[in-house]
Amino acid sequence: MSKEKSVTVDNTEETVTEILEPTAELDKQIVSPVKETRNQAIRYILWGLIGVAINFAVFYVTYQVFSMEYLIANGIAWVIAVQVSFWVDRWKVFDHHSNHVYREMGKFYGTRIVTYVVEAVILWLLLSVLGTSAVLAKILGQVGAITGNFFFSKLYVFRNK
Repeated sequence: MSKEKSVTVDNTEETVTEILEPTAELDKQIVSPVKETRNQAIRYILWGLIGVAINFAVFYVTYQVFSMEYLIANGIAWVIAVQVSFWVDRWKVFDHHSNHVYREMGKFYGTRIVTYVVEAVILWLLLSVLGTSAVLAKILGQVGAITGNFFFSKLYVFRNK
């Protein structure tokens, strides 16, 4: 059993814990949001690999195996990957619980449409205008989309009010 030392401050005897408690609370308020965002970003990247893998796999199969036009292949890959990502982000990344699943899903799809357009423009620019490879274009498009998706999800879709 440890005995905590006490300190006399202004003729009042306080333990070290009592003195440091307000500082610990302030520290929690200041550091916690930053730490939480960092941890969410790490989880987003790790769990997000599932969505990226699904997106790439469906894109590859539809574009290479079924010879679909690249924008159609990308659209199909996007729809499937977004649905998987919604549930993964909700449960694993942001640990979000609410009774508004369909509203959140609508917001999620809405923000993903914005980043999809960004990715489609990157694909068009790199493939049709500059003539680069489909894989390089897809990778660069995904980098832009992933970054935007994280911030939209954190700040808008799964935001705790």
